Order: sequence, then C-alpha cells, then structure tokens
Amino acid sequence: MRILFISIFIFLGLIFPSSSFASHIKLSECVEIAHCVREEWEVSSIDKPFDDIKEIIENFPRSAIVEVDGDYLHAEVKSKWMKYVDDLEVSFVPEFNKLSIRSESRVGESDLGVNQKRINLIKSKLF
Repeated sequence: MRILFISIFIFLGLIFPSSSFASHIKLSECVEIAHCVREEWEVSSIDKPFDDIKEIIENFPRSAIVEVDGDYLHAEVKSKWMKYVDDLEVSFVPEFNKLSIRSESRVGESDLGVNQKRINLIKSKLF
C-alpha cells in the first residue's frame, strides 16, 4: 500500500510540477523569421527587470497584457491601421539574469520590420 501511495505521489508530481520546479517559461524559437523576432538580454545591471519591462508594455501603444504567470508575460499588440494582432512574450530567468523577449505577427508572411522595431523600442526604454 505504501509503495502504491509513493508511486501515485511521484506520478502526480510529474504531471503537476510545483511552481518551484520551473521558474520560467521558455519562449519558442522563431520558425518564420520574416515576421518574428526573438532576443535574449543580459539584465544584471537592472534592479527589477521584469517589473520594468511589464510597465513599459503596459504603457505601449495599442497593447494589452493578456497573461502574467510568475516571470512570464504575454501581451497582444494591435497594428495601427489594419488592426492585426501580434503576440509579444517576455520570460525572465532570475538565476541567470536573462530576459527573453519574442514578438511575432499572427498573420502574413512579412511584418515589414514591425516586430524588430517593437523589440528595439522596448530595449531602448529598458536600457
């Protein structure tokens, strides 16, 4: 009976890991680079980088934060004219002082550089 209980406990631990098991969400790589940008930044010189970038995104034009989960953030940003929605994701790894950011268009084959401009603007405000 004891072995059965331990086995169930381990099994449930694998299916539902505790929040201390994974402290961040790894962002996906860009599959189509014509409309996706992903960068990693070293942020040891910034006191609270995740809070700072969250505030920048909250004040970003036409953006809405749709999910915050610990040190992961997902926002949707609408284009000015056509109202297309782009996904903006941020993940912070405090153990390594790394901030990963990813911006991708949901529609189209090219974004005409909009995602790279967005990332560059956020970076300029953060640093």
